[in-house]
Amino acid sequence: MKNYNFNKIHIALVSFVLLFFSCGNEIDNVVNSNNPDRNQVLATGSDLIGVTSGGFVTWWQANGRDLYPPLAVAGDIATCSWGNFGMRVLSSEPRNPIINASSWADVSVLEQPWQGNYGAISSANDVLGAINNNGITWIAAGVDNTPMVSAASYLLRGLSYGYLGLLFEKGFEVDENTDLSQKLEFVSYQQLIGLAIADLDRAIALANSNTFEIPNTVINGVAISDANLIKLCNSFKARFIVQSARNMTETNAIDWNQIKTLTENGITEDFGPMGDDGISWWNNSNVLMDSPNGFGPFGARLDMRLVKLLDPSQPEFFPATSGSTLTNPEMTSTDARVGAGRDFEFRPDILFRSERGRFHFSHYIHTRFQNDPTFSDGADAKQIKTFMFEDNRLLLAEAKARLDDLSGAIADVNLSSRVTRGGLAPLAGTASKDEILDAIFYERYIELFNTAVGSGYFDRRRTNDLQVGTFRHFPVPSSELEVLSEALYTLGGTNADPSGTMPHYDLTAAAERTDDSFIPTFN
Repeated sequence: MKNYNFNKIHIALVSFVLLFFSCGNEIDNVVNSNNPDRNQVLATGSDLIGVTSGGFVTWWQANGRDLYPPLAVAGDIATCSWGNFGMRVLSSEPRNPIINASSWADVSVLEQPWQGNYGAISSANDVLGAINNNGITWIAAGVDNTPMVSAASYLLRGLSYGYLGLLFEKGFEVDENTDLSQKLEFVSYQQLIGLAIADLDRAIALANSNTFEIPNTVINGVAISDANLIKLCNSFKARFIVQSARNMTETNAIDWNQIKTLTENGITEDFGPMGDDGISWWNNSNVLMDSPNGFGPFGARLDMRLVKLLDPSQPEFFPATSGSTLTNPEMTSTDARVGAGRDFEFRPDILFRSERGRFHFSHYIHTRFQNDPTFSDGADAKQIKTFMFEDNRLLLAEAKARLDDLSGAIADVNLSSRVTRGGLAPLAGTASKDEILDAIFYERYIELFNTAVGSGYFDRRRTNDLQVGTFRHFPVPSSELEVLSEALYTLGGTNADPSGTMPHYDLTAAAERTDDSFIPTFN
């Protein structure tokens, strides 16, 4: 087990977060804005909400900026030949290792979620330390707001640990009582998820015993009552438990009765912040669609593996041989979400560069933003759908199916977007378990496209459906390892690490495939 001195990173992140918010006049009592002392910054109760709100911005930007494109292409959800956001490196066929080196132009793909989530955890720890250890309270107009701020901070820390557990091989446990002068040991991704669940349970406990509303300045434009906080925490617990599974064995080992209970008591409407036109609350989902805020018609296309879901007569891979093309490039699909003015539109031209691999090609692009007034491209002022109600319903249906409550699962699927938006035939009452699960994952890939960051990649990972050599999680970023003279390592690569789970440091890139004699396999 490696050891890690978290103190330097913690101080740097706390200083950054607090400096950022002192510039926004959220904190008034900072003597030295470049390196404020926690007790100076959190001297009064009114300081608490500013630090918590700042932590949520940090959490949001950590997980929603550079992560959308690389996870989508690595999971064969979208396809793109452009080098931005590590897309070309991470979608190469055959798969190459992650370039976990400070010299990688897109190293922010690793560093943003690592540093940002730990920055958000630092903010939560500062607030919880002030409340739990220093006795700071926030009473305004006779109302004790301390339970609300505590609940919001536990939510923040729980969400941050949850995304660290979804994304990284390992990390560190740090709370308001951690002695940061001591070295910390790595904990596994399973333990990170456990920390997330524990914090979300603490938020639920506070919501059960108090009446409050988290103001809409904490998560932009979203006021969260105590009752809705409980629902939100339940849904995120279900997501973290299910989507943190690294393979089918771990998926089968999930307590699906727990998932059923959590989702039955989960969100009842779409959750997500309101965008602020690209200032703080935005994401890069617009790279994966035809949007004026992203790459426009040059944006990532719908991967052929999803095209084949929508039209089984289509090939699973675009022909890679020079000069070859599709026999029938335009889909024939019974899904109402396909076609002009709908979620996925046909484009006769393909704007990617063929010398970067024709395996990136596809004729379909996501256009729901253009055609659905409720759907955001991540950089406008609409709600950015971070956890859709449909997502929760599909998790519930999956839990029922895996528990062999087939009639209950069928009923949920037939209430879902499959019928209401896709216009597909309801599942028959005699549908088998495999047919039900196929219908559930169809909706998870098609209806949830461009909603929760990494959703399709996480679903492929937990069902052994990633291409061989695709990383199963991120390594600890090289910049963190270098600070402490830790051994550098990476993950993935068809030759170096077919399972995507064995640490190594072979960055050798395999030649990209140029013909159809070697079709990728999955694990």
